[in-house]
Amino acid sequence: MPLLATAEGVSQYLDRHIGREPGTKIQYGHPSPRFWQRRQPPLSEALAPVDAQRSLNFYVHIPFCPPTEPEACGFCLFAREDFRSYAHVEAYLADLYAELDRVAARLGRRTLKTLYFGGGTPNVLHEASIHEVFDRLHEKFDIPKSCETTFEGTPGLFTPGRLEALAAVGVNRISVGAQTLQSHLIAYSGRTQRHEHIQRTATFCREHGIHCSVDLITGWFEQTPADVVADIALLDDWGVDGIVNHPLTLGGDSAFARRKHELPPVEVTRDAFLGGRDALLARGFRADGYTDYCRSHLPPVQFLEMYRDVLHNDRVGIGYGANSLLSGTHAAPGHTYKNVVGREAYHARNATPAGAPADADASCIDAIFTFDAIDLRLIYVLKGLEGCPWLDATDYAREFGRDLARDFAPWWEALSARGWLAWNDGRPMLQGAGIFYTSEIQRCLSEPRNGVLRRAAGPQADMGLHADI
Repeated sequence: MPLLATAEGVSQYLDRHIGREPGTKIQYGHPSPRFWQRRQPPLSEALAPVDAQRSLNFYVHIPFCPPTEPEACGFCLFAREDFRSYAHVEAYLADLYAELDRVAARLGRRTLKTLYFGGGTPNVLHEASIHEVFDRLHEKFDIPKSCETTFEGTPGLFTPGRLEALAAVGVNRISVGAQTLQSHLIAYSGRTQRHEHIQRTATFCREHGIHCSVDLITGWFEQTPADVVADIALLDDWGVDGIVNHPLTLGGDSAFARRKHELPPVEVTRDAFLGGRDALLARGFRADGYTDYCRSHLPPVQFLEMYRDVLHNDRVGIGYGANSLLSGTHAAPGHTYKNVVGREAYHARNATPAGAPADADASCIDAIFTFDAIDLRLIYVLKGLEGCPWLDATDYAREFGRDLARDFAPWWEALSARGWLAWNDGRPMLQGAGIFYTSEIQRCLSEPRNGVLRRAAGPQADMGLHADI
């Protein structure tokens, strides 16, 4: 597909859209899940693009979350459900192991580059379950000490016992979903966390040589730029290694989306987001992406590099709602797919009827999108604008045999005219307010391709699919 547009058209698109909340629609994946085909391919077809020469990155989805009022912390759109009984967790793990067995049998005993536990809230798992899950994974894969093993969780559930269990099984990165450290603000999401929960985790990680990262969200009810800077100062004082600062995502029928009119104007959120960035850089953190910051003496997070550099990494996910991305080759592009959501649907895909042999080719897939060559180029550009690795004209030419400046000239021209982009040693990098509007810029870059996909799809309704991680 020729990437044809004009700088004036790009500018008009941005003028129409930058007044809305930035969201995370594009950076979680291209294209939008509404263009994916709902079908269940066999596992052999799903994993066919896996390349043994590429790094293998494995994702495990634990969907359970402590209940909150409002539901889902008010805004979360990931595949999740409220924790009601640990019996549900144990039944889910049995299904997870069944999927793991089938997937691992197809992949073979590979060495993992990264292993990531996301959700949901993975640290709802009891200590015994943590050990059991890792025992199962070690049976199937080689997980060396160099494998970056990340475990997400909510602050209050990182108890001393869980932290000891995570250290014992080799977790070397913990990601704490704090949202905000301001008690009057966190109350909006129904959370009951306290500062000592985060401090305890940060201290444990420091004493055990574990990388500790904390996620913040900008755009909260009543939040001011000073609140964001104060949160960053506290986390810096507590010695965390990384800070992730996301703009608040609104979508679907979430409680926060229904109260959108009460949230700060986009301009206030923008100033808070950029003020937080300035505070992080001033405190010696390095920007590895538009939302991701790390202490400058530490290497970039491997999961971040893998997630952005999808053309050279295979990512396979298990669990309900888990997303996988296997880019394939330029000659034979691969695909991205997403598992079914919900315990009942997931169990149905993993259960074997009494007396029947297990189906080794059964998959848990609910929807899939097969890439075209243009999609691989767009993924490369969209992810590269987020950072780590940053978009680079020389690498683009080596990868695609094309000219980055020429292929996207109208976008670069329009963004440069706004002061949102500058070329730096062959790298088109967003700057100033353009950093805040990263996701809107990504939407704009992908709009010609999305137009083709919309016309091909016809009047189909949005399937309401949300790709995880």
